[in-house]
Amino acid sequence: MSADDEGAGARFAGVPYVVPRPAAELAPLLDWLRAGRPAGERLDFAAGTALPDGRLDLCKQALGAEGAAMVADALSQGPSPVRHLLLGDDGAAAVAGAGTGVETLYLGCNGVTEGGACRIADQLRASPQVVTGVWLKRNPLGGGGGRAAAELIDAARSLRTLDLVQTGLDAAGAAVLADALSAAAGNGRRIERLFVGGNPLGEAGARSLAEVIAAGAVDELYVSAARLGDGGALCLAAALERAPRGRLTRLSVASNGIGPTAAARLVAAATAAGVHLLDLGRVRAAAVLGAADNRVDLAAAEAIADVLASTPGHRLTHLVLSHTGMRSREAHRLLDTAPRATTATRFVLGEGIAASVKRRLAAHSAHIPPPSVPADVAAVRSVHRTRPTGAAD
Repeated sequence: MSADDEGAGARFAGVPYVVPRPAAELAPLLDWLRAGRPAGERLDFAAGTALPDGRLDLCKQALGAEGAAMVADALSQGPSPVRHLLLGDDGAAAVAGAGTGVETLYLGCNGVTEGGACRIADQLRASPQVVTGVWLKRNPLGGGGGRAAAELIDAARSLRTLDLVQTGLDAAGAAVLADALSAAAGNGRRIERLFVGGNPLGEAGARSLAEVIAAGAVDELYVSAARLGDGGALCLAAALERAPRGRLTRLSVASNGIGPTAAARLVAAATAAGVHLLDLGRVRAAAVLGAADNRVDLAAAEAIADVLASTPGHRLTHLVLSHTGMRSREAHRLLDTAPRATTATRFVLGEGIAASVKRRLAAHSAHIPPPSVPADVAAVRSVHRTRPTGAAD
């Protein structure tokens, strides 16, 4: 990729250009990698940190292309203790020589284009990789992101998690992606979690994702701030109504401008489909992305309360309703029916609701633990990087 392309990629990702650090500063890290010794405790180098769980955290370390290539070369020289490779700068080149033991490739904000992602897929296809998670958030894949994602799904045969947040994926790309997901599921390789938030998918993109849901091709779908609107939400609701019960366990549609009626329909469909967690709240990047809040009015709150109380043995134990315009009177509807529900629901509510109402609702679900963090998600937690405010979930 040319310097101009790299600059365009950085602007797309919202990441300023960073001057690479001197290569000499990588020497201690490279020596450790070549030795192949596991990290019995946290090891902090001049550049990067190795952690006992197999993470090599190089986020925000300004490696540059030369430094990334040096890391790749060290990883390829023998057995490696690195299982999760987190590269938050120009690290895409390291994929080619990352070694056979790397399970997680975090390549966020790298200026990776469609062509670059396809080359990564070729590298994975040609080597005995065991990659379970590929994270490409905030890279300029653009309209060809669907094709690139399809290549990755085909290449990484053990892939469980695919992140395409804020990559420019559009409705046409979502259709290509959906076909690849359904084909993989048909061959017994269902992707567990898919992140496609922060992209201009709209109702047309939602129709493709709806087919994925209906086919039971993913377990978790995160599609926040994607301009779904009522039409997109209703497409997803209709898909949930015909999906295999219990297949989709988590669904995030935060910050999609979904109105009260469509929001209530989506909750009802998720309840019937065996969804465990449904997020209708707001992502941190909503303002940056111009993403509209979802809305729940009194009638919608009554409908949600009734369906949760009248569905025996439902699995919807976590429901996020913050920043939906709910006030105490709407929350009271949830409280009125909570004692009758055979399954308690842990609600996440925003401001404008009396503390006493929140406490009483919380008491009904006090026995329900917070949602667990999947291992693939825990693997990309960085000690050098906090979640950027410009990134959607």
